[in-house]
Amino acid sequence: MTFQKTRSHPVPALRAVVEEYEDPASGARHIHLRSDDQEMVFLVAFPTIPQASDGRAHILEHLSLCGSARFPVRDPFFSMTRRSLGWMNAMTMPDKTVYPFGTTDRTDFFNLLDVYLDAAFFPTLDYYDFLQEGWRLGFEDGKLVYQGIVLNEMKGAYSDPIRALDHGINQHLFENTTYRVECGGDPLEIPALTHAALQDFHARHYHPSQAVFMTAGNVDVAAVQAMIAERVLAKLPGRTERMLPQLATAWDTPRTATIAIPAQEGRNNEYGFQISWLLGESSDPVAHLRAKLLEAGLFGDASSPLSLAMESAGFGRPSAMNHVETSSRQMTFHAGMEGLKKSQVGKARSRIWDALEKAAVDGVPYSTLQASLRDIRFQQREITSGGLPYGLHLLLNALPFEMNGGDVIRAFDLEPVLQQLDDEIKDPAFFKGLVRALLDNPTRLESTVFADAGYDANRIEQEAASLAHIEQHLSAEERARIEQESAELLRRQRQAMNKDVLPRIRPADVSPVPKPSFPVPEPVQQAVILPIASNGISYASILFDVSDFSTDEWNWLNLYASLMPDLGVADKTYEAASAWRQDLVPDFDVNLNVRQALDASLPLQISVEFCAKGLKEEQDKMQEALLETIAGARFDELERIAFLIDSMVQDVQNDLAEDGKRYASLAACAPWSRISQFEESVFGASGLPFFGQLQQQIGQQEGVRTIASRLKALHEKITSSPVMVIAAAEADFAPVLAQSLTPAFAAQARPVGVAAKPDTTAPANAALHASAQINHCFAVWPGPAIAEPDAAFVSVLAELLTNEVLHRTIREEGGAYGGQASHALDTGMITMMSYRDPRLSATYADFERAIAWVLESELSDESVEEAIICVLQGMDKPQSPYKEAVSSWSRKQIGVTDAMRTQYRQNALRCSATDLKAAAKKWLVNTKPSRAAFVGKTEQDMAALSVINLAGLL
Repeated sequence: MTFQKTRSHPVPALRAVVEEYEDPASGARHIHLRSDDQEMVFLVAFPTIPQASDGRAHILEHLSLCGSARFPVRDPFFSMTRRSLGWMNAMTMPDKTVYPFGTTDRTDFFNLLDVYLDAAFFPTLDYYDFLQEGWRLGFEDGKLVYQGIVLNEMKGAYSDPIRALDHGINQHLFENTTYRVECGGDPLEIPALTHAALQDFHARHYHPSQAVFMTAGNVDVAAVQAMIAERVLAKLPGRTERMLPQLATAWDTPRTATIAIPAQEGRNNEYGFQISWLLGESSDPVAHLRAKLLEAGLFGDASSPLSLAMESAGFGRPSAMNHVETSSRQMTFHAGMEGLKKSQVGKARSRIWDALEKAAVDGVPYSTLQASLRDIRFQQREITSGGLPYGLHLLLNALPFEMNGGDVIRAFDLEPVLQQLDDEIKDPAFFKGLVRALLDNPTRLESTVFADAGYDANRIEQEAASLAHIEQHLSAEERARIEQESAELLRRQRQAMNKDVLPRIRPADVSPVPKPSFPVPEPVQQAVILPIASNGISYASILFDVSDFSTDEWNWLNLYASLMPDLGVADKTYEAASAWRQDLVPDFDVNLNVRQALDASLPLQISVEFCAKGLKEEQDKMQEALLETIAGARFDELERIAFLIDSMVQDVQNDLAEDGKRYASLAACAPWSRISQFEESVFGASGLPFFGQLQQQIGQQEGVRTIASRLKALHEKITSSPVMVIAAAEADFAPVLAQSLTPAFAAQARPVGVAAKPDTTAPANAALHASAQINHCFAVWPGPAIAEPDAAFVSVLAELLTNEVLHRTIREEGGAYGGQASHALDTGMITMMSYRDPRLSATYADFERAIAWVLESELSDESVEEAIICVLQGMDKPQSPYKEAVSSWSRKQIGVTDAMRTQYRQNALRCSATDLKAAAKKWLVNTKPSRAAFVGKTEQDMAALSVINLAGLL
């Protein structure tokens, strides 16, 4: 055996054992988190430490998945997403690149492992893949332009103000280290990267001596290590010193800077102020958790020193950058305000500094620090229900410790450090000392932040000037080379791929029966009890049925849900209520939920949900937080309400470009379903005027009183509505949790009236505009929901369109970050979309050509089978126990049965080319699609879309 076990350590909190292995010859390391989790997870990570913002690490991540020695296929990564039931990805971070996947099928796991190992260590790094994925010069309508997938991806990323602020700060704090550069690539600097430099970067960074292999779940460790030894270690001998990101140099005195960030055109320029400190190494678990305690003590709730000082200033608002950053080798602590006038920058600085000085003298309550440590324990125990597999979530949290020279065992097993901190926080001087050390730390950057409405325009001008200079000096030979390379790239992109060398899962290998839904019992005394294997976490939701509220109340419901967690309760002010709730539970929220039954004649199911989660031994505290918040909600703190609404409106205004994809998607979907009409009117472009009206109202005291009065009346109406309690916890705890909540709602609820019905609308044809460098395009058709016989065929059709047409035409040829088709089983809607797309009219033409291609082409059995596997991926994707139970309950609410799911699955498995052509002809040919796009620039062919300025709606 090549790998030798060096340590084994049980972690009771995770119900797992950490095993550590090393290959003596190369120094390659393998960390395995052994557990009973049926989802097998793998990743390989490399230190990638660029010294320029040309995107070399990011582009290399893309190219590594574009073909390798044993799998010389032009696109093995995306090909395997169609030949596997698993989850696959790749991630570029500021100091590392990670290639993870997960699956529940053993054969699938080793198929993916084989492909991933070859892709990472032996990629072909073809020159034309570099042109496609990275950057290239090309001609559009005779004009020289930059093209490339990563280039356009990062143009979209550069619309994010927080990304710009973070990068600007790092350029100063981390000078002479890799963290000063933009790891994803600055679109203005990406064209400086050469293919040769990329190849050299791979040779230096992607070697076994630099690699960290990690696995989690019920994995055969010996088989994994045998494959690594055979496929990699035997072919790449030698050992080099392990790379580490450089440490930034400490300063003798603080420094200042001015940092520009993007703002929407037409807005008045705003300012912000940010203080950032360089702290210790993140791989030191004691320093790491002390930094987390510092963050929780200063920012944890509305009563915390910095939060209170900023929110009660009477000007500006807390910065979105207020946190401790622990992902880099050295941690940073950020405190600042945004939304300032230039004259208020100095006042903001004084307010922040004075609050820190006061905290260094007064400290914070012991209960605040106790709650923070409880939250850390909670986060470690909770089986996550987000987009990442639970095992991968744990591996990624531990990875920085392993790669930055720390002890990975201590990353998984935090309990010894937590116990040390349990003792340290008992001393009132402990937290005061943390704050004093921060104040005395001279490696401090004080930044004046300038929200520049001309930010995007300036970058566009710089790119145009660069291109003009190149074009001016182009020789005839260079022009011919660009045209020849573009033609050759297009030929390669359109060339049929022989994927026979790639392994795959076939429909015949898959069970014809889906995993049974979680058995959801009937409600008992207004409660649904869900006993789950939750690793000691309990979940409680109290849902008020507001389905009969009028359409003009919908936006108010969303405002209510957004404000409720930040207002006072009973005799507690908002500051006291925030601290009280934080002491009780690690997670509390209020949500506005909407579902649409499969029977479209039934009303929408709209509910306001009060939810909390916490440790099972603290369910009584969950009960207290939920019931007292509902019973004691107060709406008399007018300044607080005005501040929260102003902050909300400012966030909406600042994020128009960042949220452009959502606005376009909702606008395109709205005509075809009632749930989409609800979502568009509340969360989409149609909801923007409501925010504008709120902003006008809070400008006057009487306007705020009117809002507060409306919210109070709404609260009374909501809490008198029919109620349902959902209690999910371990078997002995779920009934107790339910019984503690239901008696409070035993009184008869108000009679429910007739539900609101939105008006039907014509298909959309809108170009929603805000300043950006890219577009998001959507076209949506009505289609069959899951109970209809055609549903499975349409789902397979959407995957086929993605795999065989849209991925190639929109992403590879068009340069967008993503292009795909999808089918929603609840509403039936069929969507074609592009993401971070440099094109608009050409993309809509590609949507039309995709339909024609299906009808005219001979569809191969292989392409149909791959599309079927893609459909089953979604059905078979593992979920956390809580998510699985709640998803089953939600399906039951809208009328989806296991019989429907089984029939849908079996229809998908038997789907043929004939079925796909019939589905395309029936559902896509004779219906005019609803079209909506987010457009960053209006100086382009608008594809006959009507332009709507998003900022003008506010």
